[in-house]
Amino acid sequence: MRVLLIWPRNERALLSDRLSCCEPLPLEYLGGALRGHHDVTIHDLRLDAPLADYAATHEPPDLVGVAIPYTTSVRVSREVSREARRLWPDVPIVLGGHHPTVSAEWLDGFAADWVVAGEGGAPLNRLAADLEAGRTPQTGVGLAPYDSRTGLERDRRPRPAALNDLPMPDRSLLAHHRQDYFHSIYRPVSLIRFTAGCPYTCKFCSLWRMTDRRYLVKDIDRVLAEIDDIEGQNLYVVDDEAFIQPARMLELADAIDKAGFRKRFHMYIRTDTALRRPDVIARWAEIGLDSVLVGAESMTDDELSGYRKGTDADQTRRALDLFHTNQVKVRANFIVQPNWVGEDFARLGRTIEELQVDMPSFSVLTPLPGTDLYDESRDQHISDDPELFDCYHSLFPTKLPLEDFYHRLADLLAGASARPAPGVASGQDPSVFYYSDNSAFDEMLSGIRLAAGPGRDREPERVPSTG
Repeated sequence: MRVLLIWPRNERALLSDRLSCCEPLPLEYLGGALRGHHDVTIHDLRLDAPLADYAATHEPPDLVGVAIPYTTSVRVSREVSREARRLWPDVPIVLGGHHPTVSAEWLDGFAADWVVAGEGGAPLNRLAADLEAGRTPQTGVGLAPYDSRTGLERDRRPRPAALNDLPMPDRSLLAHHRQDYFHSIYRPVSLIRFTAGCPYTCKFCSLWRMTDRRYLVKDIDRVLAEIDDIEGQNLYVVDDEAFIQPARMLELADAIDKAGFRKRFHMYIRTDTALRRPDVIARWAEIGLDSVLVGAESMTDDELSGYRKGTDADQTRRALDLFHTNQVKVRANFIVQPNWVGEDFARLGRTIEELQVDMPSFSVLTPLPGTDLYDESRDQHISDDPELFDCYHSLFPTKLPLEDFYHRLADLLAGASARPAPGVASGQDPSVFYYSDNSAFDEMLSGIRLAAGPGRDREPERVPSTG
């Protein structure tokens, strides 16, 4: 059967696809699961024609899948589902993605028949096989009828399978867009996953809850096969934390080197993990570790303790020294607290200079659905608009007037961007992680400054009619 998988575009997002546009790897995994059984097309609305244009030039699909990759995508994904229903009224529609995996919030008003949660390959394959055979699809782990989607609550985080059991992602489905996908300085870029899960329990993160704190790894031969399937040089490793098992990472680095792969890696790592085995960082720097994302979060131990981060500020300083010694660029993310006043913003600006962070990024403390922070703070949220859960808006009351708060946040970004490229960054690298060679970064700053405008705070989610 013909299966059409759709990735949405959110034109209202502050972090626009002109600042970061990564391949929809989850849909490539789904394509891999359906490969050999069904004819799969991935339609990426960030790059492809509008859905109506696609419908005018292609045969109708037999099954449509609409991704809800982030909470901020809920509204645009809802619009996509309703357009798909208008274009193909009799075709079953299934929803899936990170948001329905971690939360049942804001899923009203979609034009949909089924919802998939978790690693979606197996349930989507079952659904497609049942529909093709004319059978009534059977609800199971990770699959529920849309009208009974609350049944996914108990199964929305099904126990993860071994990563080796997942299909190889079918990258051929997006080969025509391979040069269009990028992430900051990595242009073009391909995504890859070595592991899944995290044993730590940060309050603002949902990833450890999705795997019940289990840490899952792929066999080294499987990782090598996936790297071999990627033509480009730049690899964005989207693991929650790739270096939890240092002995394995040393073995993997040696295997990559022996295989003759010459890649440039961007990877996530905790400061305490890096400091535990400096030799692992040095070895990865030798085989292509170009930059790391460090969740510094804060340089005050009180704030770090409140996040349940399990690290301290001194570890951040020492870890940055370790990375710079090995010529690895550092993207460090810092959390902006809603209760901050002017001096707190100024302090963080001085911290960026002191630490010589190559490419800082900033996020407002955000109670993302699926996190302990969300569950504990729901009665404090000043908005129920899913588009504001983007880490650039405050969902909590701010100590400063809201307009002042957003202006200071924008000033923080602008000030970081105006610095000379520090650390080990070359003269061609930016001074903040998200940048653009056009006006996109300035438009992002303008959007942040306007975030306190009418209708952007305390705005309830209004679900469109399904009639």
